[in-house]
Amino acid sequence: MTALDSEVSTAEANAGDAARAWLSAFEDALVAGSEQDLQELFETSAGWRDLLAFTWNLRQAHDNQAIAELLSAVVDDIRPTGFQVDGERPGPAIISEVGTPATVEVFFRFSTAAGEADGYAVLTLDGVDNTARARTLFTRLVSLHEAPPVWPPLGRFDVEHPTTRWREHRKERCEFAERSPEVLIIGAGQFGLMTAANLGRLGVDTLIVDKQPAVGDAWRSRYESLMLHQPHNMLHFSLMPYPDAFPEYLPKDKMADWFETYASCFDLNIWTSTEFVGGTYDEPKGEWTVSLHREDGTVSTLHPKHVMMATGGSDIPNVPEIEGMDTFRGEKIHSSRFVDGREYKNKNVLIIGSGTSAHDFAHDIVRNGGQATLVQRGPLIVVDLPTAEVLYGDYRNREIPVDLTDIRFQAGFVYHQMREAFIGYQKFANEADSDLHTQLRNAGLEVWAGRDDTGFYYHYLSNSKGGYYLNVGASNAIASGDIKVLKYDDLAKFDAEGIVLEDGNHQAFDAVVFATAYRPLAEGVRRLFGDEVADKLGPIWGFGNDGELNNILKPTVQPGLWILEGSLPMARWHSPLMALIVKAELDGIVPESFKAQGHPSRTPSVPVPALASAFGTTPDA
Repeated sequence: MTALDSEVSTAEANAGDAARAWLSAFEDALVAGSEQDLQELFETSAGWRDLLAFTWNLRQAHDNQAIAELLSAVVDDIRPTGFQVDGERPGPAIISEVGTPATVEVFFRFSTAAGEADGYAVLTLDGVDNTARARTLFTRLVSLHEAPPVWPPLGRFDVEHPTTRWREHRKERCEFAERSPEVLIIGAGQFGLMTAANLGRLGVDTLIVDKQPAVGDAWRSRYESLMLHQPHNMLHFSLMPYPDAFPEYLPKDKMADWFETYASCFDLNIWTSTEFVGGTYDEPKGEWTVSLHREDGTVSTLHPKHVMMATGGSDIPNVPEIEGMDTFRGEKIHSSRFVDGREYKNKNVLIIGSGTSAHDFAHDIVRNGGQATLVQRGPLIVVDLPTAEVLYGDYRNREIPVDLTDIRFQAGFVYHQMREAFIGYQKFANEADSDLHTQLRNAGLEVWAGRDDTGFYYHYLSNSKGGYYLNVGASNAIASGDIKVLKYDDLAKFDAEGIVLEDGNHQAFDAVVFATAYRPLAEGVRRLFGDEVADKLGPIWGFGNDGELNNILKPTVQPGLWILEGSLPMARWHSPLMALIVKAELDGIVPESFKAQGHPSRTPSVPVPALASAFGTTPDA
């Protein structure tokens, strides 16, 4: 062993000792209920993100005082104990760069009154006495004592059901002829399927309804050129990762087929060609009455305890009103009906919008011999794909287990630390893509870095998931002039042959595509559940008063209603959590006090002071 090896070994040993000492001190302070002791275990600007383990909520705190206060408010009911380094994950390790204060990451496990939990902390070591304070804390519920997984199903089906064939059994379970499901999920997309699989793992009787004819059609029916812009390792499904044979970037039809495979493997109960019409909640009974239009024209009425909205949006197309639009004689379609750029060979297409879909449409059209013009309504964040992949970090490395990267990634979503990190990343992105941005501006595209230079992923979370493009070729086509750009404010009106600009010039087009997305998800809630429920919920998506998303993937003020929305990685991260809390609600495990508005565990009714003081603003809506 060299002297350097010895120094590294000693440093790692010291890191392990410091991490174990911090966990022990943390547990002692929790048991004692000492806010002062808890506060001293964290840096002043520390952040804590809890996913159900302490709060039965998705909850954040943003400085050492707020962390201590929230922990103290819930500890008597949660009764955490048994904090120890997680022996199944990498041991405590120094992660700081050379020349910075030593920081250590530690994965750990602990128990609560309700179940088993895990966590992750980033600790800063004191250079003098090697004591540690936490910079970031992440805690997460992973199982329930009273509701262990029902898998694997042992034994033989033919022994337990000697007179029933498997096909008959599955048909009966899926018909719900003489029972209602405990949970009804609207939508067989990634969130619907993964959440149903995790509910099934806990023995919860669940039905998914989807208006498409087959599972996966939401992807299968989309435009032909669609491929995902995130790498394979970032998009694994919960409980069943992709085979290694899958390509780095998945085409939409392969994704659609995977949805069908996933549903079949987990024997999910799904009614396709079925539309959720609406539902009302009976509070005394604690159940919904929902109406479902079936493929044969009949209406089924069911009474689930919980309804989970996993529709991926409002399904209400957002089409702007433009003077003269009704006089245009060419083709007019919303982006939901765009299929293939090959259909527009030798045609001139106007695309209203400049987000990801608009770019993909335009690129597909020009590659297949057509002409395309984007109409830009607002500034766009453009990031070249190699630059975006830097943000994905360890997800690009298949040698690193995805669950480790998931924990590190989720721990980074403490609002004030996340925002600072995104701003730092965007500085890198601005420099890396500066030449591309200059070319785009010269071609007429307005490019920016998001509010306060926070970048594309922050913009995704705070602004209805749009407003950016990860360049896989369309930006280069804009820079070269193959794709044209117009400003929305320069478009005066339509006529029979095309558009008239504000300066009086005329441009002819054969077709118009409205790549203008859908109305906000809140409008879908209003249509399906009525004004009272929609008004009670308030905003959906965007950062809320403690830095978590508004009404997404956590308890809402409407009992029995859950909104599952977000990206594929978010579905993998959160579907196990949604299954756990719904099972806990069904079994009466969640303390009633934690459900009351105003309880410290609930999402604050006003923005927490730390967020406003850190940036001079309230959280982004």
